[in-house]
Amino acid sequence: MLMLFCGCTPDNNTAGLGPLPKASFTIAPVSGAVNTFAAAAGSTGVFSWYWDPGDGSGQKSGNASDTLYYSKKGNYRVVLMVLGHGGYDTVSQIVQVAADDPGINVLQNGALTSSTGWTTLNVGGTQTTINFTAQGLNLSNGSGSSTNGAIYQAVTVKAGVPYTFTANVQGAGASNTWVEFYFGTSAPTQGSDYTDTKLWSMNTYSGCGKTAFNGNVVAIGCSGTGAKSGQVTFSKSETIYVVIKAGSYLGFLGTGGVTVSNAGLPSH
Repeated sequence: MLMLFCGCTPDNNTAGLGPLPKASFTIAPVSGAVNTFAAAAGSTGVFSWYWDPGDGSGQKSGNASDTLYYSKKGNYRVVLMVLGHGGYDTVSQIVQVAADDPGINVLQNGALTSSTGWTTLNVGGTQTTINFTAQGLNLSNGSGSSTNGAIYQAVTVKAGVPYTFTANVQGAGASNTWVEFYFGTSAPTQGSDYTDTKLWSMNTYSGCGKTAFNGNVVAIGCSGTGAKSGQVTFSKSETIYVVIKAGSYLGFLGTGGVTVSNAGLPSH
């Protein structure tokens, strides 16, 4: 990922209390860290440093060195203001960030082609048939069935960080069925149904999934409290449980069942 920087612009200010401080700094990408830069002041006659990364967050008191991170591509004017006994001085550089940070997918094995990272959950009663295939997670049952079943995994999320969930759902059309995606804080219990915070769902009772479908559940789903953008932010850093649950009541998940694939929960 190419990241360029150019041009220092000094701003000298006079004062009568002693020699003027002189502001300067270097800035360079941090190896192995996406869109992250190390800034180091080379200033003289200075006792305080104030960094403004140019991303709208404003000026903050810091040390002679700082680490700057940018989630979005663009040009950012980094400004350093220094204070000394003789007054203050400022200097700036433009940092060019070539691409958005793609984020880190905190969900393991989103391809769902194997059970790695996932636990099968018995939610009580007759179980929906759950198979991991080369195409993804397949959920199926027979016509006129009353079944239910789920898989889940524990995920660690950070407070205030936006995450974007995606999961492709494909089916031939179903009746009296649900395919649901939960983000809950309560741990699943074998033998018990899971009902904690349903965000997205294909649900024939709510009007979707009755005919053939193939797309991102956050866009084509019709039930749940999740945003149509798929974005979710957590109020505190904690462990959540991502649960995928599917079943029918005297219904049918459709010919060939429903396949879930390409699930992801990257941070941004």
